Amino acid sequence: MNLLGGQARQLRLALQQAPDHAVGRVVAMLDGLADRSMIDEVLNSVRPRLRRLQPPRPLRLPRLLFLPLEAALVPAAGWRPGSNLVPRSAITPIAALVSGALPDLAEQVEAGTVGHSLTDHAVVAALGARLWPAASMVATPQVPRGWVAAGLPESAALPILALCAAVWRQAVPLWQARTAASAGAMEALALARAALAPLVADGAAPLSAGLTLLLRAALAPGQIATLATSLSAQIHPVAERALASMLADDAAAVAAATSPDEMAQTAGLLARRLADLEHTANALVRDQRQRHAAILRRDTGQACHARFAAALVETLLVPLARVAAGPRAEDSVVAMLEGAARDLRRLEAAGRRLGQELAFDRSLRDAVAQITRLAATPAGLNRIEFARLVEILAGPDAALALQAEPG
Repeated sequence: MNLLGGQARQLRLALQQAPDHAVGRVVAMLDGLADRSMIDEVLNSVRPRLRRLQPPRPLRLPRLLFLPLEAALVPAAGWRPGSNLVPRSAITPIAALVSGALPDLAEQVEAGTVGHSLTDHAVVAALGARLWPAASMVATPQVPRGWVAAGLPESAALPILALCAAVWRQAVPLWQARTAASAGAMEALALARAALAPLVADGAAPLSAGLTLLLRAALAPGQIATLATSLSAQIHPVAERALASMLADDAAAVAAATSPDEMAQTAGLLARRLADLEHTANALVRDQRQRHAAILRRDTGQACHARFAAALVETLLVPLARVAAGPRAEDSVVAMLEGAARDLRRLEAAGRRLGQELAFDRSLRDAVAQITRLAATPAGLNRIEFARLVEILAGPDAALALQAEPG
């Protein structure tokens, strides 16, 4: 399949308009194409959604090769020579260069990727540990084959290859640190120091790429940014820009969430990262970070409460009123209502961490009052089931108060 301009535009539009559950299937189809021309350009239009949805994507040698460099990758249209970044259009010629220089290893890695995806973390780590250090040794003064055909200037080849080689040399410890940072493991800082310290000698570009890789995954990015600044004072502005970009992506993910449960997850991650940033800020950046955090807390907290208030009515109160007025509800219906209450409670808890506590209190109080009125003349549900919904939604004290009501 050759994606010409018109076909690419159609696919781009289809991806932008597709519901979340369909995006993964379309991306899987694109990933299966042998001809990679223009595919990355099409996927660029939905990369923020891909980061949010994280659909399974097949593990192949080029994708594995550039995982440690994902923080330095940019769309070809947005890349400029001398930017210390890697255009996605360089992936294919560089991967071909590495495969050509390491044919036996490339064949073994390709075979090892069959049937696996990026979510197979143990496979990624094991194959990467073989591929990345070997790839770092593939250095040539020649421009990779297909470089100019990919629309890249010859003068950019050596700087980009040098950046790739520097990151690949530290890719194994970087990936270990990334894994630990994403899990909030106690050893994350020690691993981050071991991974980043050798990159200081390689210059700003590799250190920035490695640092941003860790920051994007970290539950405690402020600690890692502080660590990086202690290794090299020159990295401080890079760290602050990377933190601001990461927080903007997190806030966008909260706003783009399509369900209470998804919004709870994205809001919870943002709240945890904001708390870490505010706690680890030094005097130089404390005021700036606190102002930025206050704006994000206000905007995302309001978004969480708006979604909570709407979902409270749509997914719980309206269905509950309908069930309460009907015949005895089946167990599956009761389970559905309890599931909706749990999703709402998770969203409320995450939203409170961002702010808007009084608004959440008001919405919960009104919801409990409505449920209490419905429980006064139970039909489809018994009083214990009403109390259970209130307990899930507002806690045991509210449930005890309902049970104490006459009726």
